[in-house]
Amino acid sequence: MHTVTNGRPKPAALALLAGERPRNVGWLQAAGLLFGDWGACRLYVLGLALFFAGRSCFWLILLMSGLIMAVGWAYTQICRIYPDGGGVYTAAKSRSRTLAVVGALLLFADYTVTASLSSLDAFHYFGLGAAQSQQVDESAPPKLDPATRPETVKVEIATDKYDTRPNVDAATDLTPHRESPPSAKEKLLSWRSPGLWAIAAIMLIGLFNLMGPKHTGGFALAAAVGMVFITLLITAFALPQVPWHDLPQRIPPLSQTLKHGPGRLWVSFVSIVLALSGVEAIANLTGVMKKPVAHTARKAIWVVATEVAVFNVLLALFMLAIFPLNRDAHLADMAAFLSGHYVGAWGEWAVRIIGGILLLSATNTALTDMISVQYLMARDGELPQVMTALNRFGVPWMPAVVAASVPILVLLISHDLDSLAALYAIGVIGAVAINVTLCSLHPRLRRMHRKVPMMMLGFVLLAIWVTLAFTKLHALIFVTVVMIIGLVARQITKYLATRKGERPSLLRQAIMEQLEPADLSKRRVLLGTYGSDVLAPAALAEAKRNDAALVVCFIRQVSLSYKYDEGSFTLDTDIAALKTFARFLDMGHDIDVPVIPVYDTGSDAAVLLAENAATFGCERVLIGTSRQGALYHLIKGHFQTRLEALLPPDIPVQVIAPTAPPPAQAA
Repeated sequence: MHTVTNGRPKPAALALLAGERPRNVGWLQAAGLLFGDWGACRLYVLGLALFFAGRSCFWLILLMSGLIMAVGWAYTQICRIYPDGGGVYTAAKSRSRTLAVVGALLLFADYTVTASLSSLDAFHYFGLGAAQSQQVDESAPPKLDPATRPETVKVEIATDKYDTRPNVDAATDLTPHRESPPSAKEKLLSWRSPGLWAIAAIMLIGLFNLMGPKHTGGFALAAAVGMVFITLLITAFALPQVPWHDLPQRIPPLSQTLKHGPGRLWVSFVSIVLALSGVEAIANLTGVMKKPVAHTARKAIWVVATEVAVFNVLLALFMLAIFPLNRDAHLADMAAFLSGHYVGAWGEWAVRIIGGILLLSATNTALTDMISVQYLMARDGELPQVMTALNRFGVPWMPAVVAASVPILVLLISHDLDSLAALYAIGVIGAVAINVTLCSLHPRLRRMHRKVPMMMLGFVLLAIWVTLAFTKLHALIFVTVVMIIGLVARQITKYLATRKGERPSLLRQAIMEQLEPADLSKRRVLLGTYGSDVLAPAALAEAKRNDAALVVCFIRQVSLSYKYDEGSFTLDTDIAALKTFARFLDMGHDIDVPVIPVYDTGSDAAVLLAENAATFGCERVLIGTSRQGALYHLIKGHFQTRLEALLPPDIPVQVIAPTAPPPAQAA
């Protein structure tokens, strides 16, 4: 129960329904929160790209940056279409509840591997691991004079499958099916095992999350500042040291890379596509962004997407400028290696400490997101209701336990970076592909110059997802297990709900909870609305003066030249109606006025209002407008005349003007 300023406890369903957070996140804060998720990908993407593609990885990273910009544009449209929360679950729910659950489970899989991979890589950055200690002491190549040309340095080209000798340079071959060298697969039960420490960290973070997500936004913003610091530090020291005239010899030409064939190029590109991780964060932020949401989201997305795309390419150039460069030695800590090479020992350890903290922050964010996904599905009746039970700190305790347990289980099975990266990509790409593809069909996208690119991008992302499923068998098994468990839990929930009877929606629960038997015998006045709550304070005050219940009649007026299916709009599926009724119910509760929501669709609003006024026995009909203009008032006056002609003489029409919110609500 939630208590408001009038001292009355707010019913649980109404508290959930009306729990709208304040819109106080500007574009700069939104960009920081997005960058904290999206920008941290470079801590492991650079090393993975070199691991899979050697010196040919530059062209794949360049292509990846183009995809980042395309997906960034797509999410500017998604945030415009869904200004109240446009995650894949919300986007898919309007099309299909089953598809929404599939999207949510893909996000759950993504967050699971995010927590596992981020915590594991954090301890690689902290210097743990047997292979890591060898790399720090032995395998870092000597710093070369910028004027030294590669042909004057005696090096070897790796001929074995794995060769971690310090004077072995990365080849240019594409090997997208590589796995970590056997020497890098540390034993889990070892004090220097990053996997063991990652499990301990997740346990500790999970315990903290049971006490509530404290200062999550602050952690994300700190992560963004730290990532910017790391990037600028490496860039500032690397720019004057890079032998730019030698780069054409150290990066294979595009024509040579294309000789590997389209199939191998595509699979290699898919292997590093996890650089898209974190993009869904902006869609989930729209519910707290300052209006206009589309403008706020667009500025935040373009700033972050441009930074991620440009600096990923720039850091790739810094990486490939090093000669010799071992493709196996720094899979898990490439950013630290670059800082050590260009900045020095103090720079390397600064990046190791900051990078490790950033990755642990990403782990915390992933766990809180996993809790939110489970709670949201349980609240919608897609998972067992036990998942909505809150502890004394207001945290859903069962989702919190699951959120910490599943990443630990993943780390017990797999604790090397490249395997986790494959699991990671299949979840995030699936969620982003569903969101982009569904939004390409949304009527608000309207113009073809938006629809066609969005649809094409959706097909590309779906192709990437299918490729991952066929080429990364363990990733397919992982996401299949998540899907099976989630969908089976959903079916059990639906079966139990059927046996107990159909569970009413959250809106219907809120309506029933706030109406007492005595309220149904009160006098009634009716207010007609098309979705605006600007007249709510005046209408509720009028009902309060007359000790009456307020019948709020939401009219979905559909004027078409052909017959349409009225069932496509209902009280539970019309988002505008749900938001309007939630606002009226919340304000009515604050000033002790019972609210009776009524939903109707048709082509003539005047007839619908008159019919509902008679059906509910209303003694007065309230109408009004906050708009200005002679033409509008002329049309409005005609509407009032028609409505008065349709109503019985004893039911007058009263025009009301907008007023300030009542004191309880304003407080």
